[in-house]
Amino acid sequence: MAQSADRFGRIHRFYAWWIYELSSVLTRKQAKERPWRTMLYQGADGLHIIANSDGRIKEIAMLAHDAGSDAIADARRSVIGKRDTNQILLRLAPSQVVRRTLRVPRAAADLLSSVVENKVETIVAWPVENTYFGYRVVADDPASSDQIDTEIIATTKTLVDSALQRAQELGLSPRAVDFAEAPEDASQVEILKLEQDPVTRTAARVKVALAGLVVCSLLAGGFGLYRLWDLRTQFDELDGKIAAVMSKVDDIKKLNDENTKIKDQRERLAKMKLDNRPAMELIEALSRALPDTAYLDEFEIHDGEARMVGKSADPTGLIGELESTPEFEDVRFAAPTTREDGQKLGTFSIVGKIQAEGTPEKRQ
Repeated sequence: MAQSADRFGRIHRFYAWWIYELSSVLTRKQAKERPWRTMLYQGADGLHIIANSDGRIKEIAMLAHDAGSDAIADARRSVIGKRDTNQILLRLAPSQVVRRTLRVPRAAADLLSSVVENKVETIVAWPVENTYFGYRVVADDPASSDQIDTEIIATTKTLVDSALQRAQELGLSPRAVDFAEAPEDASQVEILKLEQDPVTRTAARVKVALAGLVVCSLLAGGFGLYRLWDLRTQFDELDGKIAAVMSKVDDIKKLNDENTKIKDQRERLAKMKLDNRPAMELIEALSRALPDTAYLDEFEIHDGEARMVGKSADPTGLIGELESTPEFEDVRFAAPTTREDGQKLGTFSIVGKIQAEGTPEKRQ
């Protein structure tokens, strides 16, 4: 768990570093000093609203500390169209700040910000936690001195917050709070920066963009997975339908095979029926061929042959009689004839091939 947390922490730090560096590259360089169009100049008598139009500075309204709602409404109307945050500045007059000059060794120039922060509590008469401050170098001549003269400008948070609240009542949002001797003075000290750092702002936008890309990727991936699942489902359904059709095809093939067999059997039976003479025709032929002194006890038809068993006064003569008929051929005894003592009729068993109907030699 500890290793996982440490690995996650390293990834998070790398991600934060990468976002900041990318945002630094993407952030457009801005001028160190941007011209203001609307200034809220906080003096001892109240809040002066000053407009800057192409270098012409003009006061358009003033709100006393005890200004009522009517005065605030009039001032709001005067600043309509002047509410671009990037061009609004809150400036403190000399009467609103405490100013001290601090001499710092040149060797500590790289640590100037920390030195000033440590000295602030020694120059203000109120708690340091209720302090906004800024500083500027007023004398820095490397050839003349090994000291740096730095002017510290400090004021109370209560005063600044009150001025910002009055600005909000006018519908104005300053980009920064600074100090200068006069509204038109170009030499100022920034006390409080209110707008977000450009790199930080860009980083926030980059994070939003990356989050959007991740969401879009997830949505696209989810849609792709859904389509893949849907196609797979359709393929499975199609495979099922194909399997059902193939099963029906097999059944149809089996039925066709059975029909073919039945057809062949029917044709064979029909052919046999056409080739073989009817039994009644054979019996009628026997009745004509046999003499009155002969009769049949048995008559069988099997595999194209007729077997006749009976009694006759002249069994041998029956062979010639049957041979002369168009219905029989190859007539022969199947067993020896027998005659019991004292009997005039002998027992015979004769077989003969049944001649197909319409055989050429029998038609003549």
